[in-house]
Amino acid sequence: MRGGLVPAVLTMLFVVACGGSSERRSVSESPATTPRTSAVVESPSTTRTVDPIAEPTMSMSVPTLSIGPSSTSSRDDVGRSVEPVRLVFFGDVMLGRGVAPVVDGDPTSVFERLRPVVVGADLAFGNLESPLTGRPHVIGEYALEADPDAAVLLAGAGFDVMGVANNHAFDAGPETVIDTFDALEAAGIAGVGAGASIAEARQPLVVTVGGVTIGVVAFDMSGGQAATVTTAGVNSWDADVARRVVTELHRTVDVVVIGLHGGVEYLTRPDPVLVRVTDLLADWGADVVWGHGAHVVYPVETLRGSTRMSVIAPGLGNTLFDQSLPRTMVGLALEVLADDDGVVAMRTGQIRTEAGRSEFEGWDEPAGDTVALDGDWWTPVRAWTPIVAEPTSLRVDGLLPADYEEVARSVGDVTGTGDIDVVVAYRRPARTERAHDTFDEVDWFDELGRTAHLAVYTSEARMRWGSALLFEPVGAIAVCDGSMALGFTTLDDPTIVAGGAWLWDGFGFRTAAMLPGTATPACADIDHDGRTDPVLADRRVPVAAAIYTPSPNETND
Repeated sequence: MRGGLVPAVLTMLFVVACGGSSERRSVSESPATTPRTSAVVESPSTTRTVDPIAEPTMSMSVPTLSIGPSSTSSRDDVGRSVEPVRLVFFGDVMLGRGVAPVVDGDPTSVFERLRPVVVGADLAFGNLESPLTGRPHVIGEYALEADPDAAVLLAGAGFDVMGVANNHAFDAGPETVIDTFDALEAAGIAGVGAGASIAEARQPLVVTVGGVTIGVVAFDMSGGQAATVTTAGVNSWDADVARRVVTELHRTVDVVVIGLHGGVEYLTRPDPVLVRVTDLLADWGADVVWGHGAHVVYPVETLRGSTRMSVIAPGLGNTLFDQSLPRTMVGLALEVLADDDGVVAMRTGQIRTEAGRSEFEGWDEPAGDTVALDGDWWTPVRAWTPIVAEPTSLRVDGLLPADYEEVARSVGDVTGTGDIDVVVAYRRPARTERAHDTFDEVDWFDELGRTAHLAVYTSEARMRWGSALLFEPVGAIAVCDGSMALGFTTLDDPTIVAGGAWLWDGFGFRTAAMLPGTATPACADIDHDGRTDPVLADRRVPVAAAIYTPSPNETND
């Protein structure tokens, strides 16, 4: 959790009316009603069509959830009433077996290189694959139990919520679940997806942070010991129960998060059952499907549900584990920006786990349309519309000498102070510059012997800011509120080959990372704060993906 922010209010709510069967049922076993209209998945890199889904009927009344006074938002609100919060999701975390010696001998190193990403979010979620208990292992071939004191390590790393709905939650017997929840609670971490009874296991976790209310439920599809009315266990997948809970949470909270532990392990893509379930969850109203359990990474997609876009992460891989298969030594971090009307934007980042330690390797480059928020690139999740500057009579002539050539121009409040300025990209005849000698490997001159520049002029034709030289020539500009989106070219070809965003900081510009690919600079109010943000629209980047296929001899856990 990010320090210095309003503390999250963690509220556990009993769903008394959500009884139903505790047996796991496949999606196909749910009785069907009228199918919904086909929806389109909008992914940063792919687009697919979802087959119409047959929805289960509701054999019980929908549970009524009572949310505390901290939740004041309404889905009918116009505009944004709260600042977006950051939610970051991780995959399988295992602190026992081969990781245990590092936990015991060098605990600070375990999450040292992951911790900045965890604590940088307002809420951090992980799936706890190692039961926290001192009891001996009794169930299954793989003993993943960890010392209960390891919960302190999770808290120190910044985790706020740990999913326990998985196939290892019961490994040391019936009391394993209770031990794990006790250890998490003692460390100040909320557990979800298991409990001393089926009522507790199905109990949603409701978290309010920064004015945004998040409802969390976790399900197991991997064969974990299901809780019953009188015995401890996990919340096993049941389509009827899932639909009722998700539907009611969607009606009552701002953001619905569904944890899902399942999928055939080590497959290079999600299996058909997992895809079917994630589609159902999106259709019912889940804003984020937080998947894990296959121990490999699957692409994150956005899927149009019945009311709005959902972020679907079928598998985030291993965040910390002792497995050594090539695809099991990497994981994915999923971070979303969310407000009181669901998910605003998302991004993913690479994690590598080795020798009992986890390391964050950086955020991924977006593959499609992208927006710069506070200098970082995100993929918009909601539909957005480019905002074109209002027509203006401002026309500042005579900005450039006769031997300069204007390449691009845009007018707007680039400094964010309310002043309307003119931003101009231009070429001028070359002069002797110190940079020519300092960076002698750079080709500074176009075929006419000119150099590339960019300047900001006031409405009185006074230069507010100007660049001496540009490493990358600017060919297109969109001035936003306190920032601008840019399209970069080569010196002798006007085709856009990269995009970027510059943000005014009072004396000049700080820049977001340049992104390769064709794009159209634009502005849009992505986060609904009343100010436009720099966007790279219609972006096209070649995407290469490596596929690893495990051999039949490779082990399961």
